[in-house]
Amino acid sequence: MEPVSGLGKVYPADVPLCICATGRYTIYNKYTAYGPAVTAAGGIPVHVRQGYTRCAAAIVDERSIVTADASVSRAAKNVGMDVLTITPGHIILDGYDTGFIGGASFMIEDTMYFTGTLDEHPDKERIVRFVTEHGKRPVFLTDRPIFDIGGAIPV
Repeated sequence: MEPVSGLGKVYPADVPLCICATGRYTIYNKYTAYGPAVTAAGGIPVHVRQGYTRCAAAIVDERSIVTADASVSRAAKNVGMDVLTITPGHIILDGYDTGFIGGASFMIEDTMYFTGTLDEHPDKERIVRFVTEHGKRPVFLTDRPIFDIGGAIPV
């Protein structure tokens, strides 16, 4: 697979570094900078059709994710990951029809932070149950409906 040769603002040039690295698995797309980015992330490589792999998946732990993307869900399940597949949509992303759960949440230690509430998401109870069943505590950072910020890197 040949990755995109440079970065840019338009797909697929905006995804070369967009990988979902759980620690045990590295979910990536053909447009990812496969050699350096996937190798550096380590883990078992899992190829998917979704270019925005990190955005499309909320990492719960090294073996578990939440996603609305069928390609990510299917590939992750095929390698033995525990996957909660949710209803697409219901996540705000300004300028787009919908956002992604991975872009609207992040983990710090045993707490999964969401940018807003899940009150308007049809899978609210399933998401909260999945997160808590994996020993994590869900925290909602705002009273707004959940919205995609493109992801977060806790420092």
